Amino acid sequence: MNVEPSVVTASRLCYIKLGRGGDWEAESLRDGVLRFGYREAPHDLCVRGDWQAVWEAMKVVPGDAGAATRDVNQIRAYYESDEQSIFITFVGGLLYWARPTGPVEILEDRSHRRATLDGWRNTSIGGARLSADRLSGRFLKVQMFRGTICDVQAADYLLRKLGDQLSPEVAAAEEAERALVTAIVDLMRLLTWQDFELLVDLVFSTSGWRRVSQVGRTQKTIDLELVLPSTTERAFVQIKSQATPAALNDYVDRLAQADAYDRMFFVWHTGDLPEGDRQTDVILLGPQKLARMVLDAGLSSWLREKVS
Repeated sequence: MNVEPSVVTASRLCYIKLGRGGDWEAESLRDGVLRFGYREAPHDLCVRGDWQAVWEAMKVVPGDAGAATRDVNQIRAYYESDEQSIFITFVGGLLYWARPTGPVEILEDRSHRRATLDGWRNTSIGGARLSADRLSGRFLKVQMFRGTICDVQAADYLLRKLGDQLSPEVAAAEEAERALVTAIVDLMRLLTWQDFELLVDLVFSTSGWRRVSQVGRTQKTIDLELVLPSTTERAFVQIKSQATPAALNDYVDRLAQADAYDRMFFVWHTGDLPEGDRQTDVILLGPQKLARMVLDAGLSSWLREKVS
């Protein structure tokens, strides 16, 4: 997905745990609020910003000056953060973020609640899903914090992710990868048709598909016959060096008449055809998609040797 990057700014970035064991996660995400415990915190003093008095009051609870300081730092972050601040949390493998707004509300059980500017969101400004498995481990370490609220150390990284921006290093790597994919397309077009069929066969075998017939030795209308062991799906592959819309339509019709197959892959390296899938059982693999698969399968060296 190509997303226009945006600049996301924040005067402060905080990580917050929404309740012990995530007890307040569902409510917070549903209602767009920031829930916070610390029931023993003196609300009037916090509102006035008399943090020395708050520290004195909090010191009584654990009887430890260091613990009181840590507690006050978290309470102060909750009370003083404004709409220029961003709070983040992790729920169900997703990163959520929100901007606090309005006054702190004290509930009957002495816990706290604040509204957020636009609720919690788990996507970037451009709509990219913020899945934890796509985030840096250096950034994810913030989840190991044992308290309730802490500052996010990897602030620059987080703001870039929220704004769909790339670091200079990642941007350079993506540019190099695009250049390599373009080069792979050019190299594929130098292959003989036999070697191109062999390349396609290798790509599918590294993707989990198992060939059940020899390349070019099956039915006269089929170049590869495959089975996916994990699902027992069967497919046939039609490989074209030069592809035309008429040839594609011909094979789509043949798939409709073939009861033995669940899907068809139509593969080519040259031809004016769209690479988007026409339907769930017709997969179009043109030069750009195929080049990406060659790269992901680690076959670029094999390809260079074939044409050198």
